[in-house]
Amino acid sequence: MTVHEIQSQQVLRLCEKASGPDQMVAACLYGSRVCGYSRDDSDYDALVILKDYPDGLRYQYERFERVYLSLLKVDRELFELDVMKGALGGFVAGRLLAPYLPLSGNTYLSEMEVLLKEKVSEEELRDLVLGYGELSRGLLIKPEFILLSRMRRRFKVYPPLRYSYLSLLRQDIAKTNMPKILEGYSKALDRLAKKGIVRLEDDEITLSEEYVDQMLSKRTMERVVNVVRSSQRALYSYIAHGRAGRVSLDMVAKELASKIRREITVVLMAGEFEDPHKYIFLKTSSGRVDLNEAASITDAVRKLRPSAKITVNSLGGALNEVYLVDADGERLVAKRFSDWHGFKWFTLNLVALGTKLFSVSGGARLSNEYGMSTLLADNGILIPPVVYVSVPEKLLIKRYVEGRTAREVFEAHLDGDHLDSKQVRIASEVGRTMASVHALDVTIGDSKPENLVWSIGDTLYVLDLEQARKKGDKAWDVAEFLFYTGHYGTLMTGALRELTESFIEGYKTSGERAFLKKAAGLNYAKVFSLWTPPQIIREISTHLRAG
Repeated sequence: MTVHEIQSQQVLRLCEKASGPDQMVAACLYGSRVCGYSRDDSDYDALVILKDYPDGLRYQYERFERVYLSLLKVDRELFELDVMKGALGGFVAGRLLAPYLPLSGNTYLSEMEVLLKEKVSEEELRDLVLGYGELSRGLLIKPEFILLSRMRRRFKVYPPLRYSYLSLLRQDIAKTNMPKILEGYSKALDRLAKKGIVRLEDDEITLSEEYVDQMLSKRTMERVVNVVRSSQRALYSYIAHGRAGRVSLDMVAKELASKIRREITVVLMAGEFEDPHKYIFLKTSSGRVDLNEAASITDAVRKLRPSAKITVNSLGGALNEVYLVDADGERLVAKRFSDWHGFKWFTLNLVALGTKLFSVSGGARLSNEYGMSTLLADNGILIPPVVYVSVPEKLLIKRYVEGRTAREVFEAHLDGDHLDSKQVRIASEVGRTMASVHALDVTIGDSKPENLVWSIGDTLYVLDLEQARKKGDKAWDVAEFLFYTGHYGTLMTGALRELTESFIEGYKTSGERAFLKKAAGLNYAKVFSLWTPPQIIREISTHLRAG
């Protein structure tokens, strides 16, 4: 028997002695002696879970060799409440987030560990969705993110943990400790996959569309709850520490000296805790991108095409910085999402008040553009592929689609008596595509004809999705395309009538007529009356109501 095994047996006997007959459910060693960063004078730490423990939670110190054995004794029911509901702020259950050595009740401890890590994983993934919004649809997450993020969260609310976490992730022992911690997270993530929350592939986590939808639908309330929950954890941790104390003055002095030594060590180790976000990526059509990577347009394109000659030219744009990039003949469109505080957009939001509100934050619009592009492309809607994203720079780069915008297809012909057969087909395809988008419970949000391109391959692409969202106003999409297109005409001509009728027929192939009728309402007409002649709005509305 090794020295380590002899010591474990001695600790187990002390745990049994301190527990009373038939009271011990499980026991384990944790802390520096298990994780490999102990000193000669380090105490041994043991967690002892007891049946019907009247004190609930208490430290007990026993002499062990030349140091102490610190027994953290806890009632089984209280321990399980801490695992499942954080009743003690994770003060006791959190011992199972780091490596531990089972002494008794191995199966019980393993089940509690996986239950805890399942709860932790779901909380961390939920907070990612709440933080990154629609961007979370394309996140590729390594399990290490969950592990490190929870450690950082815990030592921020309970600073004494910082020393322990920095120590167990020290370079010389992290290769031993990390696999031990990740084993439980792997089992927990398997459970989340069975619940339909995540998908697992090649040791990476992606979030299911349904889970993202569910979290974003209650985003504001969840954020409030998270703030309250974090505060509770901090409070409960300190209360639990106080409840578990009640020790002699000499032990208080020893504990104080130990904490001073730890604080000195932490200062020396400051800044060494690994950033959890190093383990999160965004998927693009050209491969993964570091979530927090910051790069200029030229640098970003050079990463994709290292040897290409790159030119960048402005495409204008009143509300965003939009550029056409050429990399040895391959054309890309780069968009930088600035925040909108200008009078023009404020006026549009004011005019549309009660009908439509627009996202003005650059970060929110980048998130919408990326997330909705990912969702629609995954469901067969033609979207220019995203090749690069930089969240810090609010930069998104897509492939350029050769073709003509719907405005270019129709504008010069709207004063005529008829559209040609191809224009009728394109108008119908716009309606069909919009209905297909709506069938996914997605709205385009800014469905002007400039944002739809008929490609040289005779297919329709949706270009601009920065105002797109789940569960938006589908009638707005219909109204904006028709009423905004109508402002290119001066009268309700035969050509404009054919465009309207063809769009409606295309929309009805899979879209709900109720949205056509709703788009004819006064709320939508008043918004576009600033641009479009009243007679045209009136006649388009008549066609929509007839739907």
